[in-house]
Amino acid sequence: MKSRLFHAFPALRMGLAGVAGLAGLVGLAGLAGCADTRTGYPSLVPRPIEREVMQAEAVPPAPPATPAPPAPSADIAQIIAGARSADAAFRAEVEKARAAIEAGRSAPEGSEAWVAGQQAYSNADIARLPVADAMAELDRRREAAIEAGDSASEAAIAEAQAQLQELQEAERALLTALLPA
Repeated sequence: MKSRLFHAFPALRMGLAGVAGLAGLVGLAGLAGCADTRTGYPSLVPRPIEREVMQAEAVPPAPPATPAPPAPSADIAQIIAGARSADAAFRAEVEKARAAIEAGRSAPEGSEAWVAGQQAYSNADIARLPVADAMAELDRRREAAIEAGDSASEAAIAEAQAQLQELQEAERALLTALLPA
């Protein structure tokens, strides 16, 4: 086998120096392909369309967003009514889930009753979200009233927030009472 290779590739017969020389020739042949014989390169001068864009007038920035006007008292009353309705739905959900939650409290962890109790508790906890959303909406409106300098609306919204805060604390206490001791 060795003799056939030596006869087929004369470079192998020349030894290591011959192989290095052959590699050098191949490398130079590859570099010759990189040489460019063109004399003219593309210009870096802006094209006519680019000149037009550079000379165009800048678009003025958009005016700053103004905060929403404070909510009138009718809107505040509607938000409170929605929160009270959501609180009633929360209490109905808690009563519906109470039996499963209490059964799950005394069941071994991981059992069917325990899982059902955890799911019922989660559903009751999720039912609290509309009151929290109403509270967040009032907070946003109060912030807008403060920025607008409308102290009358700010005071009315603060009063509404106090009412919703009481609802939130009552809901939290109701859920806490269902937790295992």
